[in-house]
Amino acid sequence: MRHKFKIRNIHAVVGAAIITSNILAGCASVPVASPTPYKSAKSEQSYGYSSEKISDQEYRILFKASDKTPADKVQQYALRRAAEIAQTNGFDFVAVASTNIEKKRVIAREISMTKNDQVTFPSDKQCTMSGCSNVAQPSTLPNPSDIEKKAMKDIYFSIVAEMSNDKVSLGNNAFSVSELLVQPLEEKNQNY
Repeated sequence: MRHKFKIRNIHAVVGAAIITSNILAGCASVPVASPTPYKSAKSEQSYGYSSEKISDQEYRILFKASDKTPADKVQQYALRRAAEIAQTNGFDFVAVASTNIEKKRVIAREISMTKNDQVTFPSDKQCTMSGCSNVAQPSTLPNPSDIEKKAMKDIYFSIVAEMSNDKVSLGNNAFSVSELLVQPLEEKNQNY
């Protein structure tokens, strides 16, 4: 009889683990409604920058961001990436030849916890040879009810950047690569 209880208990734990992992996997595939930091996009669906070489002196830089990211930041991030590519390829100046912006509607998840939310103590029963007792660990993880789905827009901002060592050849809109790269992105103090 005790053996059947252990097997049922194991099945219950395994079942709960499978359900929890499915819920988390479902949430992971939904974008988060928060500002996008300066980072490399890990895939086509990821947020961040990516680039495509058009010629030896010309690149297309795309920065995909959530609509929670300020427009000036998205532009700053794309130009920053252009300057990094220019520096890597030995160029001193970069100019934006063209820009394009596209917005696509998506469903995102947003955690709606406030500072007044109490820390929860999920309880768990632990059993040993000497008996069972309830134990609890503090948790600040959001409950599934704290996660809301919201409509938002993904922003696809792209620039075509021309690069050169001659500022005059790029015209009046040329930026110094070293000056662009010395400017901080000002994201270190924000909650991205």
